[in-house]
Parts: sequence; structure tokens; C-alpha cells
Amino acid sequence: MPELDVREIPPNERHDRIHDAFDDLEPGESLTIVNDHDPKPLYYELSAEVPAFDDEAYAVEREGPERFVAELPKAASTSEPETVRIDDIDGEPAAQVLPGSEPKTVRLSLPAGEGVAEHDHPDRDVLFHALEGAFDVALDGEGHRVEAGELLRFDGERSVQPTAREDATALIVLAPRGDE
Repeated sequence: MPELDVREIPPNERHDRIHDAFDDLEPGESLTIVNDHDPKPLYYELSAEVPAFDDEAYAVEREGPERFVAELPKAASTSEPETVRIDDIDGEPAAQVLPGSEPKTVRLSLPAGEGVAEHDHPDRDVLFHALEGAFDVALDGEGHRVEAGELLRFDGERSVQPTAREDATALIVLAPRGDE
């Protein structure tokens, strides 16, 4: 299992180096990274942008004040049909519906008042489908209420910050933007 200690890499180069090392993995393999802080922003980035990242199997352990060891698994490919309930897909608050596949599809479940930090999805078109409950979705700071059964479509270049108005679940599709 490859290991990458990023503590000595300049911060502005770390994510590119991690992405390159992750790309070199075979399906089913994991990349171990050693970092000086909790790599939660990297987790969100990989989860949103890298279809082959198996965010359900991600793990991080703090081994000291400035030593965090994270496992970044690459999804194994599967071709067998499977019937699942949206509520049974593992991962909180977000879980990949089709790990390793495009378009990236995520189930987001949040309790009332909880939200996801502001982020974006460059080079993606986003479909946010509220399945249950209601969300306030801020796009570049502008609020949009999305209730069960409604869709919000937007350019992934915009910053997004969803917050549950009540216990809520959404299915989010992150489609690669095609060449026009």
C-alpha cells in the first residue's frame, strides 16, 4: 500500500501530489497519507470530485499532535446489479451511490439545522434533488429553498452550502461538464 508523507511538501502543492498518487492506484488499493492536520477538506474534495474515491471506506487516525494518518481507498469495480434503499447507503452525512462511477452521485442526509461547509464542484454541473425534508441551499451566498420533490440545477463553479431546515435527504448528481 503506497504511503505519502505530505508534511514536508509545501501546502499549495499537497493536493496535486495526493491526486497524482491516487490516480496511480489500481481499483481496490488505498493510498496512505501522513499529514500535520486532519485532512477533512481533502476528504470533501475527493468525495465531490473523484468518482473512484471510496469515501465510505475512508479512515483517519490521529497519532499525535501533528501526525494524522489517513487511508484514501480507490473503489473496486463491480458489474453486478444491486437493489438498495437510499436510506441504507452507508456513509454520513454523505455517501456515494455509485462508487467509482460517473456521473458522481451522492446521497446527503442531514439532521435539522446541520449543514455542509461552503465548497464548489469545478468542471461539474450539479443536480440537487431533495428527496425528504427541506434544505436551504446557498449558492454564492444567495439562498434557495429546496423541498422534497424539487430539483435545484446549477453550475458547479458556484460555491454551494446546503443546510437542512428539518431532517432531510437529497440525491446529488455531479455530472462532468462536456466540451461545448
